[in-house]
Amino acid sequence: MKIGILVKEFPPDVIGGTEVQTMRMAEELGRKHEVIVFTKRYKSDAKYTHHKHYDIVRIQNARFNDFLSTLTFVLLTPFFIMKYRKKIDVLQCMMIYPNGFIGLLLNKLFKIPFFSWIRGGDWYFAKNNPIKRKMIASVLKNSLVVVQSNEIKKDVEREFPEANLKIIPNAVNIPGRRAEGEDIIFVGNLIERKGVEYLIKAMKNVKRKLLIVGDGPEREKLEKLAQSLGVNCEFVGAVAPEKVSKYLMKGKLFVLPAITGEGFPNVILESMSFGLPVVATTLAGIPDLVEDGKTGFLVKPADAEALAGKITKIVNNESLWRRMSDNCLKEVRKYSWDNIIKRIEEVYESCVE
Repeated sequence: MKIGILVKEFPPDVIGGTEVQTMRMAEELGRKHEVIVFTKRYKSDAKYTHHKHYDIVRIQNARFNDFLSTLTFVLLTPFFIMKYRKKIDVLQCMMIYPNGFIGLLLNKLFKIPFFSWIRGGDWYFAKNNPIKRKMIASVLKNSLVVVQSNEIKKDVEREFPEANLKIIPNAVNIPGRRAEGEDIIFVGNLIERKGVEYLIKAMKNVKRKLLIVGDGPEREKLEKLAQSLGVNCEFVGAVAPEKVSKYLMKGKLFVLPAITGEGFPNVILESMSFGLPVVATTLAGIPDLVEDGKTGFLVKPADAEALAGKITKIVNNESLWRRMSDNCLKEVRKYSWDNIIKRIEEVYESCVE
């Protein structure tokens, strides 16, 4: 089958959960199908790039600010996709806004089969903007929308009960080895909504090293906070997706202290695949992924004391850690790419029937 994947940003220029998951999905799909990824063009990008299993079409956009970049991307994308129309049987739109709306327009105008995939922030943030909400509503009322978990499905149905939703979670490569380290690990962009300040505050009372992998506008503030609290904390900086495993192997457990904007975090899946128990917050699809008391613990957002308590409980009890680690390694198998690709292919077939 000929598959087009529309995603606003893509590695190496932007490395986030959606971007990395899309990159890995394109590679896995490309082993059996013809795949083209449509995404923004950055100065460092070639106009058209060929990879071993998929191609990338980079779309020009005005990079003066985020608004103009997105606006020009939305306006130009239909023309680029139409240029490759004969190479697309179905268009997969990563994020319901703005990509799902682009897919809907192309479907109405040129009958291109499509579906969109809610990733997290594209629903939880965008739906509160009146203009964006109208665009999201039009996609939900007129097409299939994939969500990552049952909790996200229920969140969408509370506001759009007639939506045609299907659950397909993220997927992960299964490395076949267990982490051997002692550090507390965080991996992600250093932005406010990730809640890293609460993790650092929690670590004041945990006698372990905190390893923070990632970069972003909050880094300087977080470095000063760690220093002021006397927390043993190493800031690694930005790391390429293929090198994250090196740092996960140094871990004892993984913590995602996010306070808003999560979906079904791929980084939790990756951590579990290395046998790392998880302490995370009760947001969006996280409770569908982390079973409290079995593969880790869940706490309310912005609660440093609760984070500290659950982290300490795991690292100070080797038998509990081992049991949770074993559970993670067992549970994560159902998210292997082989299993998830089959479910995605079923969606493709339903779209082109």
